[in-house]
Amino acid sequence: MSQSQSQGQAGRDAPEFAVLTGDIIRSSKLSTETLDAAMAALEGGATSMTRWEGAEPARFERFRGDGWQCLAPSPRLALRATLFLRASLRAALRDVETRVSIGIGPARLSPETLAAAGGPAFELSGRGLDKMARARNLAISWANPPGAAPVIGAVVALCDEISRLWTPRQAELLLEALSPGDAPQEVLAERRGISQQAVAKHLRAGGGFALQEALRAVEGAL
Repeated sequence: MSQSQSQGQAGRDAPEFAVLTGDIIRSSKLSTETLDAAMAALEGGATSMTRWEGAEPARFERFRGDGWQCLAPSPRLALRATLFLRASLRAALRDVETRVSIGIGPARLSPETLAAAGGPAFELSGRGLDKMARARNLAISWANPPGAAPVIGAVVALCDEISRLWTPRQAELLLEALSPGDAPQEVLAERRGISQQAVAKHLRAGGGFALQEALRAVEGAL
């Protein structure tokens, strides 16, 4: 085996990570207090993900004022984590949105800060945000794309469109529905103090059922 083939095989065999890089849309029009609240909502969402069963702890850091980065619980859960963060932001602030670029690949992690980390996952995530088309708010890229990459990319685009339309109440319920485990509607209703019919109504209006099916399909392909 040649040196280049060995390096390529080593890259494919290296552990993969999912890095989410984002920024707040139209942040220059927001007050410092609102921007800080947006970052707090995103960080709170990342903290909640550390409680997902079987997932590695998520890490979140703010940078460049309106930018942020998150090491997702796992590559398989990258899209779920992205939607969870967007729901966390919408539940807290109705009119504030974030772009997110997902990068999946090997990474060199630092025990101190994400800013000190590096590798393909971080590079792909950062470049994806820089090159994101004006009409898009979500994107995904891989160091070693799976066979289903084109289909997953299309699913990400649909998730982008659906999540832009969430109301704060829908986002609150989707935070429950997007957590791995598929809690029954009666459990969600009890947690939120509303009827099961109201839960179903909000989830349907927010595309919750379709999103859950899409996430199961994507996670099964990764």
